[in-house]
Amino acid sequence: MAPSSFEIALKQETTLQIFKWPVTATALILTLALCNVAIAQQITPSVDNAKKEGEVIWYGTLTGGSIVGRIIGAFETKYPFLKVKYLRLGGAGLIERIRSEARSGKYLWDVVTAEYIQFFELPKYVTLAKYLPPDFPRYPAKHRDPNGTWVSFYGAIATIAWNTRLVKPVEAPKDWKDLLDPRWKGNKIGLPAEAFQWYGGMVAYMGDKVGREYMRALALHDPQTQTGYTNTSNLLVAGEFPVAIIRAHRIEDARSRGAPVDWSADANPIVISIHPVGISEKALHPNAARLFEDFLTSTEGQSLFTEEGFLSSHAGVKPRFPRMSLDRIKYPAPPDAKVSEKIQTWLTEFQETFRIPARR
Repeated sequence: MAPSSFEIALKQETTLQIFKWPVTATALILTLALCNVAIAQQITPSVDNAKKEGEVIWYGTLTGGSIVGRIIGAFETKYPFLKVKYLRLGGAGLIERIRSEARSGKYLWDVVTAEYIQFFELPKYVTLAKYLPPDFPRYPAKHRDPNGTWVSFYGAIATIAWNTRLVKPVEAPKDWKDLLDPRWKGNKIGLPAEAFQWYGGMVAYMGDKVGREYMRALALHDPQTQTGYTNTSNLLVAGEFPVAIIRAHRIEDARSRGAPVDWSADANPIVISIHPVGISEKALHPNAARLFEDFLTSTEGQSLFTEEGFLSSHAGVKPRFPRMSLDRIKYPAPPDAKVSEKIQTWLTEFQETFRIPARR
């Protein structure tokens, strides 16, 4: 077969010009591919199709208190043709539920939310849809997935708190080493039984050897373990124990209502936790799911969280309590993928160190 005019022209090009072709072509292909991904991720959900879907199935670890009711109420008011069905599960329970359903070929959930240490485990078992909600650019890079599979829809910080009626200001434990003082021995420290993310964040920040030695020393004080951060905070307010490891927004909220509690902004470190939201690639209600994520990550949705005292990563939403602003935290231990990768290690070590029975 005679060479084409294009082939003849190619042979006449210089070596430099020949090598320019694959580079230029590759760049063009990559550019087109990125454009296609961006377009696919930013497709606006169809309201008409969402009306036909009629509901959103939401799996999450968010405690079913007032915030869940407010989210669902506000969303259903905005979209009266949609109903939100929420299934609240513990962190380990959430992973096991989704993994079990996937093994059975069932994909019953549309939207999932969880603390990052559990959330980042999910791609091992399911595929998350790539979707960029309208406010995606208003979140910092560390609080969103560049591929569009998740955005942090609220955050929290773990630190030390105390009951001001039981603890004198001069004795208040401002740093973690202060909790090793003999005065806090014997069930005087409240500890959430689910605080393994705090454990992992602390050990990762301090270093394996120093972090684990600290945890073993703290365990010798016999902390009083309780179910949940919220419950632990409530018991601290009630004077069940003088000090506790808590989520700061619960204490700030209690303080704003006159409760005799305070917390340390000087602990080194303060463990920061983000809570991503994502959509199932196999969602039964994909348009409704995207509308729901749009709402959760919008200024309107984020304001519901900050009104409850939670932290928002949204650039346009200010915290209810300025003291909790992330830029005021001196020693932050930010979310770390390495912490998530060792979730089972942290869970097991935490339970063994503090003698917490494993849940069945």
